[in-house]
Amino acid sequence: MSSRSEENLRIVYILYMVGAFFGAIMFVGVILAYIERGKITDRWLESHVEKQIRIFWIWLIVLVVLVVGTIAVVFPSVFALSSGDFPVGVVAGLGVLFAISLLIPLGLFLYVLITSIQSLKCLDRGESIESF
Repeated sequence: MSSRSEENLRIVYILYMVGAFFGAIMFVGVILAYIERGKITDRWLESHVEKQIRIFWIWLIVLVVLVVGTIAVVFPSVFALSSGDFPVGVVAGLGVLFAISLLIPLGLFLYVLITSIQSLKCLDRGESIESF
């Protein structure tokens, strides 16, 4: 028989899987994880809460760095384009940067989705998360 805490942690993992597609839902999941963190006494469930919180913070930090990095590159590039002072080498560099900026969100999406699925399987088996 599963406890109420297990069910709440299961809901958080499901929210994270949906949040991989629709990011704002991740905030609901982490709020529930923090609420549950104060209630849990079992060590194996604590490992799941810590994993959930870690997934969220990795997701948020990578997302913020990506947005700030994109803004830092796009605004000067647009300004340079509008002034007509834009060397050809910079265009090639921006192409590479554009390709990388597509791979990072894809990797972040896969990280959240795969980690949540694997952790949910551990929760269903009644196992703790050994390595965060």
